[in-house]
Amino acid sequence: MKYFRPLSESMIQKLKQCRQAELDVDNEKPYTMEDMSYAVAPLFKRGLIEVRKQVVDNKVLHCIHLTQDGIEYLEKLKPVEKHS
Repeated sequence: MKYFRPLSESMIQKLKQCRQAELDVDNEKPYTMEDMSYAVAPLFKRGLIEVRKQVVDNKVLHCIHLTQDGIEYLEKLKPVEKHS
């Protein structure tokens, strides 16, 4: 993963929400550019998200998906579990 300025807390939240939407098998609505709002450009420039066109309910939506770098970034944020 390349170096970039630290993400704001709100950008991290958007990444987590996007990832949760990807993993939620019961979720029929993909995470869209409207859900991401202001965070699309900075996260896209950092290579943490990508935009894909998907057809949902006969409409073409620009859907947000985490890249492998985005997934790895979130994995590094998880607290280290302590074994007692």
